[in-house]
Amino acid sequence: MKVGLILAGGEGRRFGGDKLIALTDGRPAIARISDVLQAAGAELVYVATREEQRCKIYTDIANLDGCIYDPDWLACGGPAAALTGLESLQARVLLVTPGDMPWITPDVLIRLEAFMEQTKAEAALPMHSGGFLETLVATIRWSLVERLPKILVQLCNLRGELRASDPYRASTRLTLVGSGLLTWNPIVFSHINTRERLQTREPKNNLGPKDILITEPHLDPFAPRDQLCLRLARERNEYHKLGIIHLERQAWKDFLMLCKQ
Repeated sequence: MKVGLILAGGEGRRFGGDKLIALTDGRPAIARISDVLQAAGAELVYVATREEQRCKIYTDIANLDGCIYDPDWLACGGPAAALTGLESLQARVLLVTPGDMPWITPDVLIRLEAFMEQTKAEAALPMHSGGFLETLVATIRWSLVERLPKILVQLCNLRGELRASDPYRASTRLTLVGSGLLTWNPIVFSHINTRERLQTREPKNNLGPKDILITEPHLDPFAPRDQLCLRLARERNEYHKLGIIHLERQAWKDFLMLCKQ
């Protein structure tokens, strides 16, 4: 079974309102995204939100199966935190999308999952031009979902924050798929961060190359400090060789924070 998860950022300051209920081509964004997840094979679709009132609004508008809340025992928030609240569910694959990307298509998720399966990875992400990743669009095996609560709690304890890339850096194998292999239309990855963007549909990044990269990050925050630092250095070097600027910066930031004390 597949489960779909919509990441809701809540009230958009730059947008001047709730992006998820904004009408895009005549329909609320969250309703469009829910349909996309179902078309990609999700039998259940949830939204991750911090407020019960928003949960009711979203579930009513998009006929969702429920809401996922950040657990009380997790001191850090952000998109990654939502992935710790899935313990009551069981599935084979998790399909993840942001709530402000209403033009995403089922093909993107279907192809992303296919590359994950073919490469025997635990997760797959789109990769745009310049080595930047779309960390809020992903397919994730449930084996990784089950490990994430403990891993993310430890990362939160170590650095006092969580990043959207943390779940994928904790995978045993990660496949990065050039977004040019997932779609021909860059508008698919457009976020509606502003009212103007709702009209122009301009994407933040150009589509990535028609190529895939496979890496084995295996970020382990429970490792002894010397081993953790060695792994972070190796992880950063690997990303540098592959040209994955996004993750290279994250690994380097961790190294400076945790190993240069």
